[in-house]
Amino acid sequence: MYLDQHYPFEMVPLNYPLTGFDDFLDFQTMSIHYNQIYKEYIDDLNHLLENEKNLQNLTLDEILFNPTYLPAAKRESIIHAANGVYNHQVIFQSMNPNPVMMVSVELKNAIEKKYHSMREFYQEFKKACLSLGSCGFVFLVCDEHGDVHIEKILGSATTVPLNLCPILGIDLYEHAYYLNYKHNIKAYVEQWMKYICFDYANQEYDFCLKAIQSEKEQPKS
Repeated sequence: MYLDQHYPFEMVPLNYPLTGFDDFLDFQTMSIHYNQIYKEYIDDLNHLLENEKNLQNLTLDEILFNPTYLPAAKRESIIHAANGVYNHQVIFQSMNPNPVMMVSVELKNAIEKKYHSMREFYQEFKKACLSLGSCGFVFLVCDEHGDVHIEKILGSATTVPLNLCPILGIDLYEHAYYLNYKHNIKAYVEQWMKYICFDYANQEYDFCLKAIQSEKEQPKS
């Protein structure tokens, strides 16, 4: 997920055209979301770090996991911008107009361990989205044990302070869907589910598991 990226941060390039989601999201919605809102978070974060030499080698994870490293006068602004960059990296890669629908054995087993079946997982994910409303994100995350669950994030926070690794996610802010769905979040979420990119999710879950294993192998101090 471009986790090794540091200042100056760059937008994650899309592997699909902004016009690719004909029956899901129109070009105007995608362009506003990617070229304006996401880019603004990137620009804001880079501007805030421009004169902070001691922070410029930190990754997004390191910035968000260690807020005490940040200067008090800029802390809230840096965290807000970094949250926006982090979450949008996940959500834009979580969907694809030509998605790979095959879930890896490892991820499928983890989902079914928690939710018993993929069908029930989809149902619970939709419930989480509808209960959150139009101000936040819903992620499928991996915890430090390799177990997965659905995590609702109210507002512009991330899963990083919770030590949870996002595998896929959906943006529920109105800018992500309003031009196409107005207040019909249910229809938006149901359409989004047709375009989940499990190729990305499979890779992210594998990355999370490897990070957990690496952490276990670190010598104890």
